[in-house]
Amino acid sequence: MESMANGAIQINSSNQQSPGSKTTLRNTLWGQVARRHGIDPYILYAVALTESRKNDDQNKVIPSPWAINNAGNAYIPGSQQEAEALLNQLMDQGKRNIDVGMMQVNLRWHGHRVAKPEQLLIPSTNLEIGASVLSEAIQSVPGNLAHGIGRYFSWKNEPAAIQYGRKVIALANQIRAIL
Repeated sequence: MESMANGAIQINSSNQQSPGSKTTLRNTLWGQVARRHGIDPYILYAVALTESRKNDDQNKVIPSPWAINNAGNAYIPGSQQEAEALLNQLMDQGKRNIDVGMMQVNLRWHGHRVAKPEQLLIPSTNLEIGASVLSEAIQSVPGNLAHGIGRYFSWKNEPAAIQYGRKVIALANQIRAIL
């Protein structure tokens, strides 16, 4: 499994960057993936935080690579193995509307992008697929970034999509100002 450690930006709960961790997203895996998909790395990271944020043991807010959501029930397993067991349990129950990983890639709509659903729990794979979906969503609404980003959240509910997009843009700007 590829480590995301040097690609993670850790911000503590008071929105302060950790001491000695001057980082820009452009020099991380986030930046590399964002460049491949033609999107802003701060927007990509803000989507991951919006979708799967958790506080780590040092009270830093980070995206959770093992996050799973089914029908509004959010789970943050402690390991990839626990997340895989939960994902398999949900699928064994016939559930397919499951959001998986730090980018909360929806299994029903985007599961065809991997050979096996468990691959969505590989952080680099999840990030690549999430970035691809986000890029497609942004390109679907030229000239309206908030709406495009919001389509990552909802294609059918335009007001909810725009609200989501604005929230992500505000978070991306906040992250950019901190780094």
